[in-house]
Amino acid sequence: MTKKRLLSQALLGGVVYFGISLMLEKNYSAETIRTEGAEALIFVIVYGVGLWAYYKFIKK
Repeated sequence: MTKKRLLSQALLGGVVYFGISLMLEKNYSAETIRTEGAEALIFVIVYGVGLWAYYKFIKK
């Protein structure tokens, strides 16, 4: 899997996570958006590392 595809897949997962968490929160204040954005960024990093490890070591 190329780096570009891996990065785009992780970013799309983060955007979906951010959107769903905002809808479930039902609060659109600046503080909530900032908090959910930080959580989405952490999710993107963890999800990206997980995808990379999966394609690097498990799926050959």
